[in-house]
Amino acid sequence: SYTLYTPQGSFRAFAPLIAAEINQIDIAVETEAIETVAKEKSPTGKVPLLETPGGVIFASSAIARYVAGLRSDTGLLGGSFQDRAAVDQWIDWCNAEMEVPACVLFYPVAGYMTVDD
Repeated sequence: SYTLYTPQGSFRAFAPLIAAEINQIDIAVETEAIETVAKEKSPTGKVPLLETPGGVIFASSAIARYVAGLRSDTGLLGGSFQDRAAVDQWIDWCNAEMEVPACVLFYPVAGYMTVDD
């Protein structure tokens, strides 16, 4: 059984949950008492984190890769070393080049941070 601990509606949970849906893996999503869970279970004190039968995995991309690898027949991680590298490069590129700028633009609009004039 798998449990994903994440704040309600967190975009960081999307990649793991999409991988789970494609791979038809049941993941329970827990959104209550996230701060407490993060302090108790995450080595970084942050979420999202996935509780697995083998232990805890943290960081959205690592969780997504783990879930994608649970079924090799869907090919989410690629079928060769070259394919896996291509998957990894795009995940890393999105994290560095899209996620940060999107947050910088979105957070002030959503009221998560203020803009100094």
